[in-house]
Amino acid sequence: MYDEYEFEDNERWSTDWYVQLNMGIDELRMFYAHICYSVETWPGSPARPPEEQEYLMSLKYKTYAMIMEHDFHEGN
Repeated sequence: MYDEYEFEDNERWSTDWYVQLNMGIDELRMFYAHICYSVETWPGSPARPPEEQEYLMSLKYKTYAMIMEHDFHEGN
C-alpha cells in the first residue's frame, strides 16, 4: 500500500480509506504487464513526481510476489 511513502501532495495521495480489489490470475498478470509498461515508460521528474516511480516499483514487486505465490500454490 502506498501509505509506506510520504507524498508532498497529501490531498492527492490520501490514505484515509482503502479499497480491496479482487481479480483472477489472468487479470493479475495483465495488471502486472501494465505496471511494467508504466515503469518502463515513466517520463521522469519533473513531468511526474519522483515518489510516483517509487510507488510504481513497489506495486510491481508486490504484484509479482502475488503471481509467484499463485504459481507456487497451483504448481505452475
